[in-house]
Amino acid sequence: MKGVEAILTAFEQALDPQHLEQSPVKAELVGYGEISAIFAIDAIDGWVFKRMPLFTSREQAEAYLANYYEYCELLTEAGLNLPGHDCFIIPNGRLFVLYIGQERFAAEALCHRRIHAQGTEETLEMLDRIIQALNGIQAFNRRRMPEREIAIDGQLSNWAWQESEGAHRLAYFDTSTPLFKRSGVEAMDPELVLKSAPGPLRAAIRMFFLDDVMNRYYRPREVYIDLVANLYKEQCPGLIPAFLERINRHLPENEAITRKEVGRYYREDKFIWQFFLAARRIDRWVKRKLLGRPYEFLLPGPIQR
Repeated sequence: MKGVEAILTAFEQALDPQHLEQSPVKAELVGYGEISAIFAIDAIDGWVFKRMPLFTSREQAEAYLANYYEYCELLTEAGLNLPGHDCFIIPNGRLFVLYIGQERFAAEALCHRRIHAQGTEETLEMLDRIIQALNGIQAFNRRRMPEREIAIDGQLSNWAWQESEGAHRLAYFDTSTPLFKRSGVEAMDPELVLKSAPGPLRAAIRMFFLDDVMNRYYRPREVYIDLVANLYKEQCPGLIPAFLERINRHLPENEAITRKEVGRYYREDKFIWQFFLAARRIDRWVKRKLLGRPYEFLLPGPIQR
């Protein structure tokens, strides 16, 4: 991608995370991750970039990037379709910011939007393809453990469902957090997840939340529960019975997921992320208003859940 690094460097050097509209390099904020913000930059057509200001040295960013590329290779080996991608490490003062670029999908192709625009029959066909992909992850892990074990966040908002030559193609694009283990050891440093959290709360988050949040994506049944529970956030609880009926076909009878279980999981997950976001907003206020220091992350406004 010729010239992209120069554009990203100019964007990063001029970026005020609290006043994106003032940037001379025009960009649109199109989404958020737990430790990233996602931009579409006008001068780079057809791509989006996840900005991850987590790294205090180039070596640390390069190690993360090596894990990212390996994670993409493992997901592809497991049978998933991924968008084209390219990555750039951009220095900014005391930080090294990693930009993970991906080919951009049309908004209407994203699966969490598809469920609002298509009928139940096509939605269930889409779900069947997601289940097939998740089964591919399980089959990969059975083949490769303990040498390699991969995790996945299977929520609808991480998939795209595109029509191509009269058929549909499913693609997975939430690859920026490389969740996989080498010989049972997490490849990614879990402390990176905590870098966006306020310092005084990191010990509590580490003790009570971090292990659960990271390890749930290795447990297939919890991946399915998370997928179904997200229908509450997407304001489509009416789809939950049909999703559960489809998913439970792939689970042993004694592990069938119930709607009550899904509701309980959603309430707990909602609390975790609301607590995390509230703590980050307080930290932003303290750093900017009381300490006069910059805050490197972009935070979302009110989230409907």
